[in-house]
Amino acid sequence: MKLIVPELKGLHIISEDWGESLDNFWIQLHADIGTKGKEDVDIFVVYVVSPSRLQGCDIEVGRGLFIMSDFNISLLEQKIKHLLENCKRKTWEETALAINRYAYWDYENYQENS
Repeated sequence: MKLIVPELKGLHIISEDWGESLDNFWIQLHADIGTKGKEDVDIFVVYVVSPSRLQGCDIEVGRGLFIMSDFNISLLEQKIKHLLENCKRKTWEETALAINRYAYWDYENYQENS
């Protein structure tokens, strides 16, 4: 049985909010993820936040939330690639839903309403 192998094709900062110090940040990124060997991608949204920023929050939900002491995009890329290794499935839809455990799939609402 052949499985879909997801691949991180790009990671882009969409918005960033830095507090009064370098250890106080909230960053939104788009992860372009597609099937290995193909050009098409879907967008998955992730947020990177510092522990310092979380101290000021009453409540946060964890899906799509990566907590880092220091923002390091290379380290984040490595982590996402590692997570993708566990998201291989029979179809792209199943693969994307597996990735969706860690990030917000751009097409999530479309799939739920289909």
